[in-house]
This record gives sequence, structure tokens and C-alpha cells, in this order.
Amino acid sequence: MSQQTAADERPFRERLRSQLVAIACRTVAAEGLGALQARRIATEAGCAVGTIYNVFGDIDGLILAANEVTLDLMGEPLRHALAATEGMPCGKRLLALADAYTEFARSHPLPWRAVFEHRLQPGRELPERYGEKRAKLLSLIEEAIAPEVPDTESRRRAARALFAAVHGIVALAFDNKLQPFDRVETEREIRFIVEAAAAGLVKAL
Repeated sequence: MSQQTAADERPFRERLRSQLVAIACRTVAAEGLGALQARRIATEAGCAVGTIYNVFGDIDGLILAANEVTLDLMGEPLRHALAATEGMPCGKRLLALADAYTEFARSHPLPWRAVFEHRLQPGRELPERYGEKRAKLLSLIEEAIAPEVPDTESRRRAARALFAAVHGIVALAFDNKLQPFDRVETEREIRFIVEAAAAGLVKAL
């Protein structure tokens, strides 16, 4: 293959990749992760099923690409919440992040669920880029608690624990696992756990 042919093929491949990811995102947003099937996506894109595997490796690769888009979308309101509370006490910053996360999950329920429902095949590792995007979101929590937790490793551990706590409340509430969904009560539970964590953060670490 000549250099010119390779150069011409690259933009086409990139456009095709973008098209497939866009279709996957629309499908997940409308019907959830279970609707994301290679044959269906290929039919809508007007390409062969094998093309998806050529571009993404397998269907997992396409799902991860779609979930990356969701992570990027999720990051926007979280970064805005953090910026809007700059200089405020740790508890207020954490609560703003938690509120923004809850609202994103409420507004984008199926893409949000897809991020956590997807499971890779045993033995396969997440792509480095995906891990970096996920780490950037957790780093927003780290930034909020940095003044209270100067140690890097302790800060990372606290950020993961805080996220897990808030995510757990949101997931259980949206799934009606503990009681019928009550938005006000869910917000109270989140406020309780965030304020308690902020108050005891330094002592705990």
C-alpha cells in the first residue's frame, strides 16, 4: 500500500469509527446496553459486521468506545460543579459534585448504567485511555479534598471510597432496591454521607 493510499484510508477509517460510535451511543441511550449488538449496528451503518471487528477488535471495543463518550459527558457537569465551588469548604464542594453526578445519572440513565453494567471478557484488561478517563473523573474528588488530605495515596483511597458511597446510594435508589424511588430522600441520604465524610475526613486518614 502506498503512503498516499494509507493517508487516504486513515480519514475514512476515522469517520467510520465516529459513525459507529455515534450509532452505538444512540442505541444505548434509547434502549440500553443489551440492545448494542454488532449486526444491528453494522446494518444501521451500512457496513459488514466484520468491519466493526476490524475497527474495534470486537463488540467490547465498541461498547468501551461508547462508554468513553459517556464518561466525557459525565465529566462536563462535574468539572463545572467543582469550578463553581472553588474556594468553598470541602463539604460543599463534595456535595456539589455528588449533586451533579446524581443529576447526570437521572438525565442519562441508560448510558450511565452501561458504564457500570458492561463486563469485559475474563483476562482482558481495560484500554489505557479508558482507564485514564475514569481516573480523571475520580481526580475531581481528589481535587475537592486535597486541602484536607495532602497525602496522595490517602487522597486517592478517599476519593474512591466517596465515589463508591454516593454511587451506591444513587444506584440503589434508582433501582428501587431499598424503597420506591424518592428524589428528596435520596438527596438527603447523599447529603448525610457526604457531610459525614467531609467532617471526619482528616481524622479518618
